[in-house]
Amino acid sequence: MFGYVKPDKQELKVKEYETYKAVYCTLCKTLGKEYGVFAKALLTYDATFYVLFRKALFQDVPDCAHRGVCRFNPLKKCNYIDVDEIFSTAAALSVIMLYYKLLDNISDSGFFKKFGCRLLLPYVKLKFKKAVKKYSYFNDIIKASVEKQEELERENCGSVDMACDPSAKALGEIFAFGLENEADKQSAYRVGYCTGRYVYLSDALDDLEDDIKHGSYNVFVNKYEIDNEVDSETLDGICGSIRMSIAEAGAALDALKLNCYSSILKNIVFDGTDAQLNMLINKSKEGNNE
Repeated sequence: MFGYVKPDKQELKVKEYETYKAVYCTLCKTLGKEYGVFAKALLTYDATFYVLFRKALFQDVPDCAHRGVCRFNPLKKCNYIDVDEIFSTAAALSVIMLYYKLLDNISDSGFFKKFGCRLLLPYVKLKFKKAVKKYSYFNDIIKASVEKQEELERENCGSVDMACDPSAKALGEIFAFGLENEADKQSAYRVGYCTGRYVYLSDALDDLEDDIKHGSYNVFVNKYEIDNEVDSETLDGICGSIRMSIAEAGAALDALKLNCYSSILKNIVFDGTDAQLNMLINKSKEGNNE
């Protein structure tokens, strides 16, 4: 997960935003407590979305927040809620995903980025082993996804559906884990799958200019045979694929009975993702005008 799944603050009520921040800050606290102070750097909006989604499915009422002091800035007050298994799972997933991201960067990046990742790897590997001890099921899912993704990239895959499928399937399985009702399980899987698809494609759009410049793999470069800059017709096609993922994630979310946090989740899926996509569109157009 890469930070593309975040709320549109302007469309949230003040109380909703305070609730979102309480979950965000509690996840930060969980990362630091369970994996060390440096693990707080792994805090993402995407993992916060996962926490809210799982709580909406398994809790009848929202959590009660209490005031505390920010662990990064003692002068800043934050709201926290009680840490539970959902927070611990999200923290472990963040560590596991970072480990495989570092391995990917070491394999494919330039010298300086590769050097930095090699420096981080021993520390992250220790935390990774701790996470895997308790959450080996999720590690198996992510590892299989990464291996399939690498295979498709080696084959220079030009199919958007095939390229994003491993990441999307992994997130679908993670979101649906533990649900007993088959209809809910299918809908939760679909939310995860479409969210994973949206994240993969948004990341590909975000990296498009750099990937063209450095000759790195990018599914949009292959599909649209992009040699230099992205024309408006190609950009429309890319955005159409991303918007389809957003719409399908929203439809799957609407099919679920959400016991709490529903307004925040719907803000993220319907408003937040659209706002993020518009930012990526503007970035792409600015890059073409330079």
